[in-house]
Amino acid sequence: MKKQWLGIVLTVCLACCAFAQSNNDIHALRPYGKQPKVLANCNGNPCDINYNGGPVFEKAPTVYIVWYGAWTAKDRGVIDYYFTHLGGSTQNKINTTYTDSTGKAVPNKVNHTTKNDYHDNYSMGKALSGDGAIHTIVAKAIKGKHLPADINGIYFVLTYKDVTLPGFCSQFCGYHSPATDIVNGKIIKYSMVGDPDQCPSGCETSHILGDPGSPNNDPGADGTTAIMWHEFSETVSDPQVNLRTAWAGNFCGESGDCCAWLFGTVKKDSHGHFFTNKIGTKEYAMQEMLELTSKSRNGNVPGACKNTF
Repeated sequence: MKKQWLGIVLTVCLACCAFAQSNNDIHALRPYGKQPKVLANCNGNPCDINYNGGPVFEKAPTVYIVWYGAWTAKDRGVIDYYFTHLGGSTQNKINTTYTDSTGKAVPNKVNHTTKNDYHDNYSMGKALSGDGAIHTIVAKAIKGKHLPADINGIYFVLTYKDVTLPGFCSQFCGYHSPATDIVNGKIIKYSMVGDPDQCPSGCETSHILGDPGSPNNDPGADGTTAIMWHEFSETVSDPQVNLRTAWAGNFCGESGDCCAWLFGTVKKDSHGHFFTNKIGTKEYAMQEMLELTSKSRNGNVPGACKNTF
């Protein structure tokens, strides 16, 4: 019996270590109230971030979405619309303040249509084992020719509210990372974002703002879009984090981390729901993003959290 218990303990320890190691390579949006207290200093005050020599997205990224689980047509419509219309917006223009070592900036363009979507009907089950499962989901979508192998793409795996993943809701609401094992010989940029309906108090923007509904009458989809904005912005300004890190600093992390759960100017729509940004003809409640206020790439580069450029 003692040997059996020892085996169980060792198995659990090894599993925990494997999960911890996988998360060394990702940058996550922590749940509301669990981000470092230093981030509060960015609320209305200048923040510093550092350029570490890595690349940024120099070409318009294509957003690919893997709908993992039973997302509704309404959910998909809210999220697809946002990324179809994000390019050229005053919100996305904030990301154009990030440049690489050649001086090339992130463009205010985004490619996305529903043709860039793929529905995965729980191919890995509803209890995902960890980040490796997210890699597998993206790899299967590409290998099955549902999505192309695009080094200038960002692959979002959106897990429905009935899907569990170790750390989701307790340690993170979403994360992004580069991966070298999804497609051989290519660095694939991907992001995991969970449906915040699973933990509204920690990950759902409208709930955190005190709104019983949401701008698009879909708190889960609206909240998912807000997390995706965080991870999208960090990916375009730091696509190869930990491989060839670009914009990240000791003070507050990456661009989205510096402004996590800071909303700036919050307005009410005609139905009394809170929103911060208008994209196309729709309104969304989004966190602010760090807009650089200097063109320097040396030392501590100052920025400020903004809703729009």
